Amino acid sequence: VGSNATFGEATQQEVALLEWIASSKIAHSSSHGVGVGGMTAYLESALGIAIKLTECIIKSDSTSDDSANNNHSIPLECISLRNTVVCVKDFLSMAPQEGDATVVIKCLPQSRSRGGGSGDIAERLYAVGKILVPLLSGEAEEVVEEADDSSKKSSLTMNSMNLNSDEENFPLKKKQQMKYHPAQLEHLDLPQPVMTILSNLLECGEGEFVGDEAYTSFEDLLIDLKLLKMEGLSRFLQSPNIETSTKICGREEEIEILNSSFNNRTGCQGVIIAGAGGVGKSLIAAHIFEQTRKEGGLVFATKFDQNQDVTPLATISVIFNGLIDLFATVASPSTLLSISNDLESALGIHGALLYEVLPSLSRIMPSCSQLGYYVDHVNMGNSMRFLFSKLFEILISYQTGRITMLFDDVQWADAASLGLISSLLHSNEGAKRVFFTSCYRDNEVNDSFAEWLQSISGFSLDQIKLESLTPYGVNLFVSETLRLFPRLTRPLSSVLHKKTGGNPLFLKQILSAIGGGEASPGSSSSSKGDEVCLSFSLSRRRWTWNIEKIEDLELADDVVSFIVQEMKKLSPDLVFGLKVAACIGSRMTTDVIDILSAELTMSFTVGTTLADVLHKLAQKGFLNEHICSHKAAECCTSSSALVSTLRFEFVHDKIQEAAYEFMSSKERRLNHMRFGLALYPQVTANRNDELLFMAINQVNAAGPDSVVDGGQKIIIARLNLNAGKRAGERSDFQTAFSLFQHGLSYLGADCWDKHYDTSIELFDSAAQAAVVVNNLKAVSSYTTVINSRAKCLDDKLNCIHVKLKALIHTERFQEAMEYFMEIINDFGEPALLPVDEIQEDITAMISVMKGLQDETILSLSTMTQKKTIALVNIYCDFSHVMTFINPSLLPAISLRNMQLMVQEGLCSKSPLVFASFAQSISFAGSDIDEAVRLMRLSKKLQERMGSSDIATISTMVYYVMWEAQPFQALTEEAKQSEKTAEQSGDVFAAIGSNCLVCVMSYVTGEPLADLRRKSMDILVQMKDQNMMVFYVLQALFHSQLAVLIDGPQVAEAESVDDVVFGEKKVLAEAGNDNFDAFVSFEANQLVRAFLFRKFDAASTSNFFETISNPTIPNEPYRVVTFFFAGLASFHLARESSGEKNKWMKIGDTMLEKMECWNKHIAWNFQNKMLLLKAEKMYCLGETESAAILYEESIKAAHDHKFIHEEGISHELRGHFHLERGHRSEALGSFNSSVECYKNWGALA
Repeated sequence: VGSNATFGEATQQEVALLEWIASSKIAHSSSHGVGVGGMTAYLESALGIAIKLTECIIKSDSTSDDSANNNHSIPLECISLRNTVVCVKDFLSMAPQEGDATVVIKCLPQSRSRGGGSGDIAERLYAVGKILVPLLSGEAEEVVEEADDSSKKSSLTMNSMNLNSDEENFPLKKKQQMKYHPAQLEHLDLPQPVMTILSNLLECGEGEFVGDEAYTSFEDLLIDLKLLKMEGLSRFLQSPNIETSTKICGREEEIEILNSSFNNRTGCQGVIIAGAGGVGKSLIAAHIFEQTRKEGGLVFATKFDQNQDVTPLATISVIFNGLIDLFATVASPSTLLSISNDLESALGIHGALLYEVLPSLSRIMPSCSQLGYYVDHVNMGNSMRFLFSKLFEILISYQTGRITMLFDDVQWADAASLGLISSLLHSNEGAKRVFFTSCYRDNEVNDSFAEWLQSISGFSLDQIKLESLTPYGVNLFVSETLRLFPRLTRPLSSVLHKKTGGNPLFLKQILSAIGGGEASPGSSSSSKGDEVCLSFSLSRRRWTWNIEKIEDLELADDVVSFIVQEMKKLSPDLVFGLKVAACIGSRMTTDVIDILSAELTMSFTVGTTLADVLHKLAQKGFLNEHICSHKAAECCTSSSALVSTLRFEFVHDKIQEAAYEFMSSKERRLNHMRFGLALYPQVTANRNDELLFMAINQVNAAGPDSVVDGGQKIIIARLNLNAGKRAGERSDFQTAFSLFQHGLSYLGADCWDKHYDTSIELFDSAAQAAVVVNNLKAVSSYTTVINSRAKCLDDKLNCIHVKLKALIHTERFQEAMEYFMEIINDFGEPALLPVDEIQEDITAMISVMKGLQDETILSLSTMTQKKTIALVNIYCDFSHVMTFINPSLLPAISLRNMQLMVQEGLCSKSPLVFASFAQSISFAGSDIDEAVRLMRLSKKLQERMGSSDIATISTMVYYVMWEAQPFQALTEEAKQSEKTAEQSGDVFAAIGSNCLVCVMSYVTGEPLADLRRKSMDILVQMKDQNMMVFYVLQALFHSQLAVLIDGPQVAEAESVDDVVFGEKKVLAEAGNDNFDAFVSFEANQLVRAFLFRKFDAASTSNFFETISNPTIPNEPYRVVTFFFAGLASFHLARESSGEKNKWMKIGDTMLEKMECWNKHIAWNFQNKMLLLKAEKMYCLGETESAAILYEESIKAAHDHKFIHEEGISHELRGHFHLERGHRSEALGSFNSSVECYKNWGALA
């Protein structure tokens, strides 16, 4: 079969197989190296020949016209050594060629003419076996055969075995009588997998006595040969102990998806792997680790605990600590300095909060350990997400290679950790420098986790759903574990698949149990004596099994129950060790082991320690044992100061679950309490947060019913109080709330009489945490108890404030307003009056403040009265709500707060109080200089006191300092305000500041396209956060940007940029009573009318009606609209003879405003004032003065960086020259105007 093949110009040379064997053996004899999987060079080459030979026969059989009736194209007698020819290109090397067929079987003419039969498949396989024996062994001159019926063995030549004789010497009948057996191969000293292949081939010649493992097809033979050649001998290296495979089996489709996701660097930032417990999610995820390392990247992994019994955010911190330690170790000094500077800029004083969770942060940001941090009115959950995200962004920006992060068992993650993962995904969505992998059990999903999954559905994450293994996958796994060919393990795998349902963990446990390996969990009686199910045969040097007995095994229905059964066979010491580990959690460290060892000495056999027991459990495969080296905290800057610690963790969560279920509920409670009380003394001695949370979780798992001693109960209540406070400081308010609730459960009925201070503090803390987690029912319940039990007003102050915050937090503004009024009435406070009724009081307070020097104010005494402090806090909190309910009362609140400051001194809210009063003065326009002074004092107080209201204060700067600072500086202030608000977790202030950045960038002439993108982001954020208060104004502003870029027709569209509706619909949804929306819309219409020269629309603009409205505060956006109103007015005065006086009067009013403001800060208003003067002179016919003023306004706009207003000045000067017939000057001005508009990004 076959013919000579050619390689380019060269023709292959035909070499008899016997000659190839002899020559190749000699050619490879000088090489002592090994190839793939430990194979010799000769065996690797011989396997290539064997594969080609098998493929040759398969191809021949498949092309035969009558192969279905066993009429094959190669007669049986031709399948022999003599007729097998190897085609080689290089006779000297004897290497088989890849590509075209290189092995052929010569069919002699006489063999066909004699009608030699094709033989059945067994005979043909047996014939191939006789060829492969000398080929794979390399022994062409000597084999072993049966000498006679007495099974006497003798050494014969190859010819004496007649493997190569033809039919001339031996008739067919005689040949059929000569059989060769597997036992004849033993003296050849072949590797076990080679022996298996050859013996299973020779078994095909046993006729009706053929064994179960004999080959039945050439396809199976080809698979075995290829597997051996590809993976080598090491794949089949036998061991008498069961060592379950760690190779991924039967997951080809999932691996393909995973690889595709990983390689899709621009379109995918990770995968989410879902599946039941024990299906191999973590193993699949770990595949990406290999890919990442191959690319020179970094891998970090962390796993959430089923009991959630670790320090809040500690699980996430594992990854970041690893990342920080890596940079601190390998980065150069200059890089570390650069990282430190970036972190200080990004995190600010809030780096101290991150340091609480990540002590290793000081290794790359030394200043974080010295920072003071204030937490008043800060949403620490949002703050922590922002801070982690910034740390994440900065670190990965310094990493050139890719990073893979694995978050395992995220279905058990706490709310704070899930929110943090979401923030990291958001930070990574653009660059995709990190490949995120998350695993979760889809059969253990609660409502909150389902909501989280839905919330991240918009990120570019691929989904992988893992089911149990198919029979094919189970067989691959069993084959890998027993190190046998898959063909051989197929019957065993079929039984195991039925018993386990294909769950890989269940499969591992059963194999370990029935195999009885020392390294496997438990040992089953089914592996002993006459109950042998799976055993290692020393004679056959491989694993063997009894299918019938395995089928008869009565096993548990699920893996947990099965493991419980296996645990019953362990010694008492090992059983109790498992119980200890199961109660403590998924992992135990050296410090915990040392503490518990002293408590549990009497629980073990004499001379046995807890560490000994855990070590034995690790040997039996229940636990993993790790020795970790890390830097001691006090030596974190030393590269050599390493501390080694021991850590034990369960091999799988299902094993922990089984160990936990092994105990009765009573035993669990007793153990939890025992372990918790053993850990508690070390908490107070070492101030160790991890021990604190571990101890309190142990005690709480036991519950108050496990404590009889009342004194002990109050200790546990305070322990919960302290732990709850620490959780709150780490931004995990859900955990904090839970701990406070646990603490309350330990208080007795007489707690208010015997333990008043602890009771009031616990109820207060629980109420405050309930506000953050949005549990208004709990807030109401706890505050009611406090109000009824508190001994004095001072003890009620916190709960009064908390209840008000709860109403504000849930946006029940009307109820909040009523409660607020009730509070100030009960406190005996004066009624809040509109601004026109308190003007004299405001003037008097301004006089008082003017009489005090800056240093005198900054050195005022500290407020000490609890009632006054609470009152100021209440006023400050409610002023945010008053902005939407009744803004006319805001000046009264700011005035009252200033009065309290002057009377009783400064408090943490003083910076905000000064800023609020400055804003009230600015809105009233009564004393701008004093407003600016007070705002600057607010900033100084803020720097000295570290107030966390910095974001809100920075926003107020916008409304005051525009008369004292360049608009560009205010833009930077707004950017800093946004950054500070994000650092402190104030989402509302952050988005508000972002809006101000947009507005100020528009006022200063920043590129419109950039502003449009930023505005789109803001609108999306507002929707995501359900912050619709400013949504209408931002939507109208966004439409204005789109119109200036694309033209007026955009305003009539149904939607703009697919993020907002058209203006008409936005206004309709805003409602007729939304005055701010109306004023903003009219201001935008006026600006468009002027810029697009639609003066008919300008003349009918309703904006002119609001110019003198005293209730509308002046701010940069409105002030700039005044500028456009003046320009439009002077133009209309020139064009409308009948209403010239009307328009001149309005223009003069706008000019007077600019002149007034120019006196305060010429940078912002000089160019505007000069251009309005030029337009006025043009109206009055004073053309020479007008021409000079146009030039001056252009220069001022250029010098002060207002490129858009420079373009307007050029354009108006162009019209001025054009109307006077100076066409050349006009053209130059228009060209300059177009250039400015293009740079601005507007439609020129």
